[in-house]
Amino acid sequence: MSEFRFPALIESDDLLMRPPEVGDAHMLFNEMLGDPTTTRDLSFKRHTQLDETLAFIEESAAGWRSGTLIRWVLELRASGRLTGLIELQPHPPRVEVGFIITRRDGARRLRAPLYALRKLLQWTLAQPPILRIYAHCAVDGDAHSAMERLGFTFEGRLTNFECRPNLGLPAADSYLYAMTRSLDTPKYTPATLWLLEHMALDY
Repeated sequence: MSEFRFPALIESDDLLMRPPEVGDAHMLFNEMLGDPTTTRDLSFKRHTQLDETLAFIEESAAGWRSGTLIRWVLELRASGRLTGLIELQPHPPRVEVGFIITRRDGARRLRAPLYALRKLLQWTLAQPPILRIYAHCAVDGDAHSAMERLGFTFEGRLTNFECRPNLGLPAADSYLYAMTRSLDTPKYTPATLWLLEHMALDY
């Protein structure tokens, strides 16, 4: 179980972030999980049947119940269109994040999804158990172009780190990005006081 609970519903003037529902299956399939261009660089296979998307939604509901797999869809208020998907896997003190923005009909030019993700990351990193948020992305994709704008720092290139099934690759390189905060510790603890006392002794 996660040590804290994520908000299920996050709202802004333009966007609604909420857990996936069964009624989202067709749009999730068409906009993202079944779209060849959107799923090109992902580490899981593109959905080819609606049943796969329904299983994805069921898995999401189970993840929310256990607190171990948190997913939101990004719904545009004006149109009801689903333009993105955010996934967090909390393992305090770290959280792994993944996100998908549909490549269909100019959705990647919208600012609202990235703004919502940035605010969510800031909130998550401020939670007491969390000291690190990290993400991986394909080196030959274009997701990494948004990472620094989101506040991530590039940490390195991981060789043969993830499979790319939609490209027919058993393994491919990934970039590793992270954002961290310092561990706040009391200036004096019983251990540090003991150490100071014994360091002061003249042997």
